[in-house]
Amino acid sequence: MQKSIYILFFFLVGFQLFSQEEINQLDSESRRHGKWAVNFEGTSQLKFEGIFKHGKEIGKFRFYKKGFDAHPSAILHFKEGVDSVMATYYTQKGEPISTGTIVEQKREGKWIYFHQASQDTMMIENYKNDQLHGLQKTYFKNGELAEQSLYQDDKKDGESFVYSEEGTLLQHLNFEKGELNGPVTYYNIKGEKIIEGQYVQDQKEGTWKYYENKKLTEEKEF
Repeated sequence: MQKSIYILFFFLVGFQLFSQEEINQLDSESRRHGKWAVNFEGTSQLKFEGIFKHGKEIGKFRFYKKGFDAHPSAILHFKEGVDSVMATYYTQKGEPISTGTIVEQKREGKWIYFHQASQDTMMIENYKNDQLHGLQKTYFKNGELAEQSLYQDDKKDGESFVYSEEGTLLQHLNFEKGELNGPVTYYNIKGEKIIEGQYVQDQKEGTWKYYENKKLTEEKEF
């Protein structure tokens, strides 16, 4: 019986030592290889964990915020031979904040942002080299579209629509390089047109018309 206990003891000790040796290892060229788990300096709290293959991340990596170790603050998915990384960021409660693709530490392509608690989609954006580029959609918590705008080089460029929580169009605007430029129309909560005019480089220009109860009530020149 005593001999069996000794055998079990040395087996467990040997297994623990073997497991420890398998973590945070380097290959023959001093590159990270295999499973790595690194703590914040001077603490026992995990900073990140994942698997390296000869210095390159592969598979799922979990990253943690200092002082909050119940849930990862980010999970990144690496694919061998692919430059892009799929990333999801989380709140301290483990709820997703946003998800999308990273290329060379910059956002690229489609990104989705979530309403906290409900985890419903709050915003869909498109990026090019970490700048807004393409269609952006923002949603109310009830799922209705709140705003739809086009972007180029991180600035609004093209048509923009703003809606009420009930789905009524409130504003139809046009932008060029971040400035209001072109015809604009404003509506009340009933969807009735109340103002129409034109902007040139963020300034009102020409004849602006004002309506009440669907009837033209005033015109102003700018």
